[in-house]
Amino acid sequence: MRNATAIALWTAWAAWAQTANPVAGDPASVEVGRGIFRIYCSPCHGIRGEGGKGPSLLQGTLHTGGSDAELYQAIAAGIPGTEMPGFGGALTADGVWRVVAFLRSVNQPGTPFIPGDRVEGERLFWTKGGCGQCHRVGTRGGRFGPELSRIGRARTLQHLRESIENPGRDVAAGFATVSVVTRDGRRIVGIERGRDNFSVRLLDAQEQYHSFLKEDVQSIQPETRSLMPSYRNVFTAKELDDLLAYLASLTAAAPGR
Repeated sequence: MRNATAIALWTAWAAWAQTANPVAGDPASVEVGRGIFRIYCSPCHGIRGEGGKGPSLLQGTLHTGGSDAELYQAIAAGIPGTEMPGFGGALTADGVWRVVAFLRSVNQPGTPFIPGDRVEGERLFWTKGGCGQCHRVGTRGGRFGPELSRIGRARTLQHLRESIENPGRDVAAGFATVSVVTRDGRRIVGIERGRDNFSVRLLDAQEQYHSFLKEDVQSIQPETRSLMPSYRNVFTAKELDDLLAYLASLTAAAPGR
């Protein structure tokens, strides 16, 4: 069923790929697109596309390429390697084109100003911050935390800053903390990697996998805290700007992915 849906979405996109937006510049279509955007897109990208959990779509910050067809694909099929899902199953082709028309109406040329030194931020990431112990960039780093190879596409600067200073505020999907207490009293805390009616699986901070039958544990408790520590008092204000500049520059998928 999933394969059939994916094929249908790809076929629909392919039919439009070489076509210019049929409603480009039409004021009525822009307004319809604005309404669709508010329903489906604003929870992540802000009511006006200014950004929130997801990146800003204003002032030249679109990361989907130069053509309307590429933007259409990003909306309909999602962006691999990020948390951007596809909406081709919820919207008609006309609906997606109207969202594209709306985004073009609010997106102006230009590059957002990002303070900080990207090169120094990269050095801090791998040294003082120790971020690479848990996070992977390209082919380097750990696997305990979310991969950051394309985090610059998926997060605004404000959200990146909040994630560094207060990581428990918004835990990335798939990285919820769980605590398991076994029958013999052992307590293992880690990232939940799967659960069904009979078992639970988690990854601990040493990147060791654990699998337990539910009949062999006393309790399985979700925890609201993130296992990532706060870096609020680790970096100076300038160092944080440097680190953010580096993270914002990460927009490419890992080789071979």
